[in-house]
Amino acid sequence: MNNDRLLRIANRINLLLLRELGQGIDVKRMISQPRYARDVLLVCDARPGTDIASLALHFRQVGRAQARGESGPPSTLSGESTGFGMSRPAEVDSSFGIGVMPAARAARPWFSPARWIGL
Repeated sequence: MNNDRLLRIANRINLLLLRELGQGIDVKRMISQPRYARDVLLVCDARPGTDIASLALHFRQVGRAQARGESGPPSTLSGESTGFGMSRPAEVDSSFGIGVMPAARAARPWFSPARWIGL
């Protein structure tokens, strides 16, 4: 059985869990031990609406397809990706004529270097 896709998804889950929770996973153990994988996927499911939850769903789909001997759903994950989510297109701010990320202005932390220069 080819575990390349499962390994790639598990690596991305590891990176996202490290970033969001400060705790990673044992990727090889997730591929080889179904109970450990179940526990990790339940943690991922506890974060609905995030990339981690969608990766958990994708991991399950690929795992089921490989167990049936199929190739699985087509991969929407790019090999070039860092695993930190999809990029969003910038919106054009008509007053300045430049691209502005909509969430970047609204969800800016209170201690931000951007505040020092008045952005």
